[in-house]
Amino acid sequence: MNKSDDLIRKAEQEIDSAFLSNKLKNIGYTQAVWTLLSVVEDHHLRIRVVEPMSDEQLQVYIDNLINWLSYPLRICLKEAVKNSNKLTKVLINEHYGLAQEWIEKSKQYWNFCLIFPLWYRKKIQISVIENKLIPTDCTTLELEYEAYNRLVKKSGDGAETRIDLNKVTQIVIDNTEFNNKHKIFKVNFNSHLASELIALCNEVYLSKYNLPEEWQFSGFTISQFKSIFITTQALSLAWYIARVEAARGRKGLAYSSSIWVVKKQELITHIARYSKQPRNVVKNIYDKITFGNAGIRHPDIATQPLIDLYNSHYAISPFIWLNVDAERNLCVLLNQIESEKTIYSKLVENKESILKDEFIKLVRSLSFDCKYGSKESTDVDLAIIDRQERLCLVMELKWFIEPAEIRECHDRSEELVKSVKQALKIKNAYRNSDRRLIEGVLNIEPDYELMTIVVSKNWIGHFDVQNLEVPIIKSGDLMRKLESSRSLSETISWLKLREYLPKRGKDFHVGHVNIQLGDWQSKWYGIKPI
Repeated sequence: MNKSDDLIRKAEQEIDSAFLSNKLKNIGYTQAVWTLLSVVEDHHLRIRVVEPMSDEQLQVYIDNLINWLSYPLRICLKEAVKNSNKLTKVLINEHYGLAQEWIEKSKQYWNFCLIFPLWYRKKIQISVIENKLIPTDCTTLELEYEAYNRLVKKSGDGAETRIDLNKVTQIVIDNTEFNNKHKIFKVNFNSHLASELIALCNEVYLSKYNLPEEWQFSGFTISQFKSIFITTQALSLAWYIARVEAARGRKGLAYSSSIWVVKKQELITHIARYSKQPRNVVKNIYDKITFGNAGIRHPDIATQPLIDLYNSHYAISPFIWLNVDAERNLCVLLNQIESEKTIYSKLVENKESILKDEFIKLVRSLSFDCKYGSKESTDVDLAIIDRQERLCLVMELKWFIEPAEIRECHDRSEELVKSVKQALKIKNAYRNSDRRLIEGVLNIEPDYELMTIVVSKNWIGHFDVQNLEVPIIKSGDLMRKLESSRSLSETISWLKLREYLPKRGKDFHVGHVNIQLGDWQSKWYGIKPI
């Protein structure tokens, strides 16, 4: 270990200490967490109502804000005192300022939490000059792949469906008590209101679920999870709508009621009644998705959005519940719980099978042939064949959960590299006129034009896993191209040119971001949609 490495490790420790030092954690867990969530709800109100962002900017900001929030929540869970039952649901300027400052620092800390793991894995270098950390300038790299992962919808499945609030705003208002004097409100839930909200949420959220409903997890099926989660989102939606209405023209913007603080048993009763699921199933699912439960070492508010206030109440943040990908996050959670990992491994295998079936259905509807299978050591996940044009597109199918941190990026990248190697192996076997492949699996002639690609459900890796001969693309994008062009020839040309990638200067900007925590400064990079 050299002197420079010692300085970098010392800087990391001091940056951690600077982030940990926020005094909000000293006011007790219940009050600190409620304040953090309430301040984030103010951010939510601003970006959607007060100063609305474009859809593209909105999605990026929401994803980032959820990431930023997890860091202070983790520290509160670990260090704040949890024996205080008192919660004061009013705007306390000092607390609000501390929470705002912590979230702002999270933006900086998040970038440092990207830099140091990359350095440890020798992906970048860092120089130290006085109080400045100078990492490798990543803006010069091929960032089109990272932009594709971040800016194109995670599965490549197309535009996000927005909730039409106009359909339920009036019924929510009719069932809400507004106290103008104290700038607070309360939604009075009932079966009619709940059914209207659930129907609206089903229109938006049901399409995000792809796992078979009958799949059995520990104590619940995916059907039950879906019903319980969407029902919770529906009631969260009512709370958000009521907050928007209460904030109109009112000083304070109904801050005190922005988080739904509800007795645990009352919430479980509501959800069991409106979802028509047993209470024990609701409680089982809630136990798993409560922040910090299930033995999770580094909890994430996206995967565990339910907050236990440790005073017999839950805290529901509408911002979090309305903006998380529930099924994806359930998969992440299962993979982090030791007793659930066998379920997760089966899930991956089955998801790749489902992905293959989706492609087969589409390919046959377009009157193309498809082949798959193995003969001795030659294995083909799926091949699309146009026998008139004498074209063959061989796909290596990959399904894994989109990585959320550097370690996961490393692991997923290794999986993609293996898939690229397998695709190249098939391509070379075809070039070498391997009869097992040509006749035994594909049933084509040696003069066909053959292309091999890797098709991933969620993530295609960064520039360092790409290969000039083997494009990697999200499944949803490839499906839409096949369906719109109805031409394998056009699709292959599109893939060769990698026209699915966003273009720097046209679709996104890359710029440097100055970051600082404590006495340490650095410069990282950011990708922004145009």
